[in-house]
Parts: sequence; C-alpha cells; structure tokens
Amino acid sequence: MGSFAWLPQYLIQNNKKSMAKLEEREDEKKWATSWSGYIEELKKGSRIAGPMVAVTVLQYLVQVVSVIMVGHLGQLSLSSVAIATSLTNITGFSLLSGMAGGLETLCGQAYGSQQYKKLGIYTYSAIISLILVCTPICILWIFMDKLLPLVGQDTLISYKARQYSLWYSSTCEKTRSPLSKDAFLGVPQFFRLGVPSAIMVCLKWWSMELLTLLSGLLPNPKLETSVLSICLTISTLHFTVPYGFGAATSTRVSNELGAGNPESARVAVKVGMSMAFTEAVMVSGALFFSRHIVGYGYSNEKAVVNHVATMAPLLCISLVTDSIQVVLSGVAKGCGWQYIGAYVNLGAFYLIGLPVGIILGFVGHLNGRGLWLGIVVGSIVQTILLSLFAIFTNWEKQVAKAKERISMGN
Repeated sequence: MGSFAWLPQYLIQNNKKSMAKLEEREDEKKWATSWSGYIEELKKGSRIAGPMVAVTVLQYLVQVVSVIMVGHLGQLSLSSVAIATSLTNITGFSLLSGMAGGLETLCGQAYGSQQYKKLGIYTYSAIISLILVCTPICILWIFMDKLLPLVGQDTLISYKARQYSLWYSSTCEKTRSPLSKDAFLGVPQFFRLGVPSAIMVCLKWWSMELLTLLSGLLPNPKLETSVLSICLTISTLHFTVPYGFGAATSTRVSNELGAGNPESARVAVKVGMSMAFTEAVMVSGALFFSRHIVGYGYSNEKAVVNHVATMAPLLCISLVTDSIQVVLSGVAKGCGWQYIGAYVNLGAFYLIGLPVGIILGFVGHLNGRGLWLGIVVGSIVQTILLSLFAIFTNWEKQVAKAKERISMGN
C-alpha cells in the first residue's frame, strides 16, 4: 500500500488544475459577454475590416470604372461589357474566390492555435490548387464568342464581349519563398474545404450574374441588360464593404476557435452583424433618396436612368440582405461550415429565388424587376437559414472541431 501513498496528493493536484481551468474559462466567458468585451471585439474586428474594405473596394472599382466608361458609348457597348463581366465572373472569378475561402478556415484556426508555420503551407497548397483550376477557365474565355450565341445571346454582343474579356492587367509580383513537400501534402485538405467554399460562393454569385444573361432574353434586351448590369454593379460595389466585415468576422471567429475561446467567437459574430446592419441601413437609405439621379453616373439615356429609378427600392432591400448574409457566410467559413452554406445557397436561390424570378419576369411580364425580385426572395431565405445555424451553434463543439482540424496537418 505504501507504493500508492502518492495517489491522494496526485488526485488533489489534478483536481486543483481542473478547477483552475474551469475558473479561467468562466472568467473568459464573463469578460467576453460584458460591455468591455464587446467594445474590445469591436476594435479587433474594425482593425481587420478596415483594410479588407479598402482592398475589396479598390479591386472592384476597376470593373466599375470600366462599366461607367463604356456606358457612355451606347447600349451596345454597355450590354457587351455586362455580358463579358457576367460570364467571366460566373466561370472564373467566383470559382477562384470561392475556393480561396477554404484558407479562411485553415489559416484562421491555425493562427488562433499559434501554429504560425501552417499559414505558409496552407497558402502554397491553395496556390498550387488554384493554378490547376485556371487552365480550363482561360480556354473557355478564348472561345466566348462561339459559346454565347449557343445560349441565345446576340452575335455582335458576343463578339464584343470576347474582346473585352481577353484584356487583362498583369501587376502581380513573383514570390520567391521556398516550397516544401508539406505544401503538396496539404492540397487534399485545401480541396476538402475549398470545393464546398467555392460551391457556396458560386451558387450565390452565379444567381446574380444569371440575371444579366436572362435579361438578354427579355423584350428590349439592350435596355433590360443595361439596367440590370447597372444595378448589379451598384450591388457588387456595395458588397465590397460588408465583404470586409465578413472577412473580419471569419478571421476573428476562426482565431478564437483555434485559441479555444468559444464565448469570444460568439461575441465576434454579434459585432460583425452590428457593423454590417448599420452600414447597410445607411447606404440603402442614401441610394433610395438619390434613385432618380444615380443612373446618370452610368448612362446618358433617359430610359435607362428612369428604369434604374424603378429598380432602386428592390435594390435597397438587396443591400440590406447582402450585408447580413455575407457576415453570416464569414461565420460559416470561420467554423468550417462551407458545405452547409452550399446547401443553403442551393435551396435559397435555385429552388426558390431563381424560379420565382423567372416566373415573375417572363410569365408575370415584370421583366427585369421580376428577375431581381426573385433574387431578393432568395436572399431573404438565405439570410434566415444562415441566421438559424448561427443562433443554434454549439460553440464549445466548434472549438473541439477546430483543434481536430489543425491536428490533422501534424
């Protein structure tokens, strides 16, 4: 029995350690849910969101300036650029952007768990994977003028769209960081998160771009395509702002989950939602009151300007739902729920939103307004479903999943 004399003392020490951990976790929970914790999280989220908003706005302004410039050249030029932009977004940019979203889960949780070297490995895995995806996309763009007429688009518009899509600006510098075998070993893990992330992003993005393509089949396609492309440009330009909030929320949630702080992750979601909703109300209000003049920024034609004014109320609703859903999508990426987001977007837009829009636009003869109204319905359904997932999330379980995900790379 003497050989076990140490056992009571060991149990006492082990119990003290467990109690200390519970007390520490309880203190973290109290602080995170306090007003001071909320303000601190707001500061952290703002420091991340600010640069992200600036980057995404400046990146998208390249497309906005192009649309504004060609809009003053006439309806043919504007409709051609609108078609080219939609097709390149559908087949290229949405796919690459969506797949890159897998890094938000992997890198964010690795950083939160202080495994900093994994960030470089995950980044190289993403670069290798996305290069493989780019090759077939480039081939598709080269033959755009042959493919668009097959889906009912005007031949001249298709030719002009191909000319526009083949121009690019090469400004990226080459990196010289060394590659390791870990980057190649990380490719399967990246695809496991990148593919559902791409599906989630693409399903939403494609539904918006399909509006432009469908508008080419409406009566007076030049007018309808021009107006919907203007509305889509305004919507996407605004989207770059809450996208920064969504990226900040994704980063904060993934960091806190990786660090094992479930309450802080929950507070990060609340802060992100607050910022997005406040910004959306302000911007949609400004757009509504300027609806009769905003169209002149894109076209000199009175018919186009008046049509944009009639679309503005629906566009304002879209701005609010987009702001909320992009933060909720950021939560999904931070937690690694990309597959859930994919199912939600599939149901919201392709089982509900687009069918409603097609019925209202073509059968109900609401034309462009009907198409956009369908997307509004889909966005509302998407926001409600993602909100329910966020509300009923077990954050302690998400912490355990984050630790398991990071340990897979060891």
